[in-house]
Amino acid sequence: MLGKEASLFVPSGCMGNEVSVSIQTKRGDAILLHRDSHLVLTEAAAITELLGRKYHRIDGDRGRMQPEEVSATLAASAAGPGTIAMVEVENTVNWGNGSIYPLPQLEAIGKAAHGRGLPVHLDGARLWNASAATGISLSTYAAVADTVMVCYSKGLGAPIGSAIAGTKAAVQEARLARKMFGGGMRQVGVVAAAALHGLKYHRDRLPEDHRRARSLAEAIAATPGLCLDPREIETNIVIAQIEEPHDRIHAFVAAVESEGVRLTPFGGPGRFRAVTHMDVDDAGIERAIAAIRRAAASVLKAQP
Repeated sequence: MLGKEASLFVPSGCMGNEVSVSIQTKRGDAILLHRDSHLVLTEAAAITELLGRKYHRIDGDRGRMQPEEVSATLAASAAGPGTIAMVEVENTVNWGNGSIYPLPQLEAIGKAAHGRGLPVHLDGARLWNASAATGISLSTYAAVADTVMVCYSKGLGAPIGSAIAGTKAAVQEARLARKMFGGGMRQVGVVAAAALHGLKYHRDRLPEDHRRARSLAEAIAATPGLCLDPREIETNIVIAQIEEPHDRIHAFVAAVESEGVRLTPFGGPGRFRAVTHMDVDDAGIERAIAAIRRAAASVLKAQP
């Protein structure tokens, strides 16, 4: 499926990323990645605090680095201190509104890294969504990277679990790293069965999540007091913003949640995130839209 020699079950995507970094770098090394990557913003500084690696963060449109900047950064690193030892990419990008890396862009980044003998790790927690949206196979995306992590507990609906894939040698080394991180689970078959169920029955329905996310985004964009460009919505993540003052975001989210619709303050001042998934049907989207509009009118005092 991913085109790799072997894979390894891990309890979480975060652990999968940390294990992948640990087996391909050493303490003191720097990891080149986007400043809004999941490794930087959402993994409790495990890369720096537990592994002793450093971030080398660069910018890019909605979480996606440009190959030219990657090449220039790697060239500068090779000539000075703080040597970069790995490049990390995320596809789709959580903090980038579920943005998808264009394949040529991803391949050019991989070529830049491999041209300098550096490994690439792909955080593919939502790679299923990228593949469903573009029709590009998982293995084609994964081919740019030496290791790839995929998550079973997001779009596929499993209660727990992710996987790391790579060479047989890399996965064998990852087994020890997983144990070091406390991920050597007993009787793991019961959760692996849920992952297999998601792979078999839930992949084909992912475009439904994308369609519903677009419907939600278009409604939010048309709601007074809220800001969003619906053209940015490529998969199942919708990140929008309330108009200033932004300190009303928590009251706004609470008002929406009082109607049984969950949003999360996310991604900066006044911003919030909504994610579509297999437990949200068309009626659920209409319910969410109505709750969001009422909260905008009551909390933000926005008028049509």
